[in-house]
Amino acid sequence: MQDKVTRKEVRDIPVGQTRVFNLATPKKVTSARVTCRQMMLEEGTEYIIRPDYKAVAISITRIK
Repeated sequence: MQDKVTRKEVRDIPVGQTRVFNLATPKKVTSARVTCRQMMLEEGTEYIIRPDYKAVAISITRIK
């Protein structure tokens, strides 16, 4: 379990790979989702984002 998902952690995901982050609170899941969305708009990367509020986790797959 971790407190937040950093931009560096998201950038370090290789293309085609998925990483699951187990977070402390559901609000952190929303924050991670927003961070990925901002990176997609600002940096041109693409991700499939699957938030799971019940499990308090987020799955991020880098596709570009």
